[in-house]
Order: sequence, then structure tokens, then C-alpha cells
Amino acid sequence: MKSIVVSATLLFGMVALYSCTNAPESDQATTTDAKAVTQDSAGQKWTINTGASTIEWVGTKVTGYHTGMVPLKSGELTVKDGVVTGGRFVLDVAHLTVSGPKSMDSASINKLTGHLKSADFFDVEKNPEGIFELTAVEKYSGAAVKDSTDARQEQISKYKVTDPTHMVSGNLTLKGVTKNISFPARITVSGNSVEAIAKFNINRKDWNIVYAGKPDDLIRDNVHLGISIKAEK
Repeated sequence: MKSIVVSATLLFGMVALYSCTNAPESDQATTTDAKAVTQDSAGQKWTINTGASTIEWVGTKVTGYHTGMVPLKSGELTVKDGVVTGGRFVLDVAHLTVSGPKSMDSASINKLTGHLKSADFFDVEKNPEGIFELTAVEKYSGAAVKDSTDARQEQISKYKVTDPTHMVSGNLTLKGVTKNISFPARITVSGNSVEAIAKFNINRKDWNIVYAGKPDDLIRDNVHLGISIKAEK
């Protein structure tokens, strides 16, 4: 059985990042209006393994940071001749979680989780799901970032994709707003599997998530995302 593994590891305890409480120095996704989605009728549909797939996030503010995950509810990838040509994922925003910093107690975690689900942020009562739908997967032509010490970039202190091979574009829908985002990724085809990594920042305000935070503890606009997906034929 062939498999596609998209592995991206984010956060949880990175001293350099959290001492300054700014978003990680990562690739900034290019954000534009939504684009048309072209279906590849010749490709095969591979089902997402939701149990082995996650979306991780890190948000920062003046005095600190928070981390967590958004589970994937369902999805599929389109594969043709060993190349990913399309895909669609459903994000289970209603069940997003908060996991850090480690100093947070359970009461604080529950309070923040409830706030993130409220109308100030994702308004999950009206928008329980998000959608990411691929619109293009193209060869990467920019400058590569080298890191010979960590070929798969699975250490938590890493924020940029090394040796990116593709530019991935897709329509991301959150809180009822759809924008197209483009970001570099490393996609490696080897035998019966494909491994890929993507890490990038987005501006939350592009999706009408505009809550500013407390006057003395403003929330940064940029949010860092990492996507971990496994799909099987």
C-alpha cells in the first residue's frame, strides 16, 4: 500500500521564540483572493488517515505565547503518476485544543479554549469546520534553505522548510472567509511513499479574526502553522 506522509513538527518549549514572543521567523504565506479549483479526473483519490494527521498552531502576544492543534475531520489527496495534484481537507475547528505553554494549568487551558471557540476568534457555533482545498502544486524555484543536521526537520526548534521542492497553493476557509494561500513545501517521492513538510505564517486578520487582546497584552497578527497529514491509497 502506498502512503503519503506530510510531517510538520512545530512548537512546545522553544526558548528563542518565546523569549521575544513574536511569531516564528518562518515563510510568510502569500495570501490572495480565492482561486478556482481544477479537478484532476485522471488522478487517484487517497483517503486521509485522520488519526495520524494533525494541524499545529502557535500564537504569540506581548507577554507570551500559546500552542495547540486543530484536528482533521476528513479529507483526500489526488495522486497521479506519483505526484500530488490536488486534495481537500476538512478541519474540525470546533474541537481545536490548547496545549501550551507547559506552565498553563487546566483551568487556564479550558478558559482559553472556550475563548478561541467564541465569536472573538473562530465562532465555532456558526463555523464548526474549516476547509483547505489545493489549487496548485508547482516546482519550487526560489532559494533553498539548507540544514544538513536535520534532514526531515522534526526537531521542535525548526520553523522553515529546508530544501523546499514545491510551491503549494490552496483555498483556506476559516470563519466563513476563503482566501488562497501559497507557501513552500518539501515533497519527496521515494518508492511507495511521499513525504512532505510545510511550515508557514498567516495573518489571522485576513480571515476576520481580529480580536486585539488586552490593551497591555496585544495579540500578534501572525499565526504559525504546521500540517501533518497521512493519506493511504
